[in-house]
Amino acid sequence: MKRIFWAVSFMIFSGLLFFGCVTNNKKSEIPAESSAGEGAKARVSSYIRTWSLPSDIREGDNPYWTADMINGIYLTDLIISFALIESSDGSSIYIPSLRESAEETSIFSNLWEEVGALKAKHPQLKVNISVGGWGAEGFSDMAYDAALKKAFIANVCGWLEQYDLDGVDIDWEYPVGPGWDMGIKTRPEDRENYVHLLRDIRAALDDLGAKTGKRYGLSAAVPASSWFVQANAAVEAADIVDGLKLMAYDYYGGWSSTTGHHANLSLNPKDPSGMSTRQAVDFYLNAGVPAHKLILGFGFYGRAWQGVADNGVHGLFQPFTSTPFEDGSLSYYQIEELLKPDSGYTRYWDADAEAPYLYNGDVWISYTDEEAIQGLTDFVKEKGLGGVFVWEYIHDKAADLLKVLAENVR
Repeated sequence: MKRIFWAVSFMIFSGLLFFGCVTNNKKSEIPAESSAGEGAKARVSSYIRTWSLPSDIREGDNPYWTADMINGIYLTDLIISFALIESSDGSSIYIPSLRESAEETSIFSNLWEEVGALKAKHPQLKVNISVGGWGAEGFSDMAYDAALKKAFIANVCGWLEQYDLDGVDIDWEYPVGPGWDMGIKTRPEDRENYVHLLRDIRAALDDLGAKTGKRYGLSAAVPASSWFVQANAAVEAADIVDGLKLMAYDYYGGWSSTTGHHANLSLNPKDPSGMSTRQAVDFYLNAGVPAHKLILGFGFYGRAWQGVADNGVHGLFQPFTSTPFEDGSLSYYQIEELLKPDSGYTRYWDADAEAPYLYNGDVWISYTDEEAIQGLTDFVKEKGLGGVFVWEYIHDKAADLLKVLAENVR
C-alpha cells in the first residue's frame, strides 16, 4: 500500500498501543467483508491513509481526513493504514501519525473519534486495521518467536476491542520474497510461519468474538505475481482468511525501462513486461486458491513518465528520461484536471490491454478510469471473485471512481 509504504506495491513489478487480545437502501445489500463468503455479494473495501493529506485537499487547517469526507454508502469496509510493529519489543503495534515524529508536524489526535463518527453515520460499514505495508519490518522475527507472536496477536485484539474495530488486515510484504532484496528481514521458515500466524490470529479473533458477540474479519494483502504462490503457501493462507487482497497494480513505474500500463486487465502483445490482471488472477486460481477468496485491487492513482517520444504510438511502451510529479505518481483527483479539454493532454485507449492512458507529447500517464473499471468489474463477476478493494480512498476524494466501482461490481 503506499507512501513510505506507498510503494506497497511500487516495487512489486507485477503488482498501524498495547494490550491483550447518507442512507442508501441498495448499499445495505452488500455484506461486510468479515461475513462474505462463497455465493455472497461482492465486498467493496478501501484502504485509507493515516498520514497527512496533500495541502490542496485539506479542510481548513486540519491536515487529516474527517468522517464527513468519506462516502461510506459505497463501502462495506474501510481499512485504516498502517499500523507498524514496534522495534523496541517486536510485538506491540502503533500508528506513526499518532505520535510525534520527524515526518509528521502534527498528530492525528482525533483519529478514533473520526472512526466513531463514521461508524455512527454508516452503521453497516466495517472498519478494520491494517498492519504492515511496503517496507514494514518485524514480521519475520515476530512470527518466528512463539512469545512475540502471542504478544502481537494479543496486542492486535486489544486494539480491536478498545477502538471497536471489526477486523485486521495483515500486509506482510512479504514472507518469502521473489529473490530480490525487499529491505526487510526474511527467512525460509516464513513460508510456514506465515500460515501459522494467520491461523493463530483467526483463533484469537474467534475467542474475542465469543466475548464481544462480534465476528471479526481477517484478510491479507498479496502481490499480483507468480513468485508469491510459488514461494509461499497461498492456498493454505486463503483457507484461513476471509480474503486475499490481490494488489493488481504497479505493473509499471519509475523503475521500469519504458512507459506502460500499471493496472491493465489484459495483455497487449507488444508489452515488454508481460503483465496483466488476468494473468495475476490466474496465478492464484491455478495454484488452487478459491475464486471467492480473491479480492481484486484497484489503484485510484496514476503512474507518469516524462521525456517520452511519440514514435507513432503516442508514447506507449517508449523510453523516458525522468518521472514527473511526486515519485512519478498522481492521484485520480489530479488526473481529472488533466482530462479537461484545455489541459493539453489527449486520452487514448489501448484496446488490447483494456486500459487508458494520457499523453501530451512529453508526459505519459497510466491510470484507471470508468471504462477500465467496467472491464475489470465484468472480469470480477465472470471469475466469481469475492470482491474489490481500493488503494486508497484519498486518491479519489470525491468518490467519483468509487461510485462507479461499487455500482458496477454489485
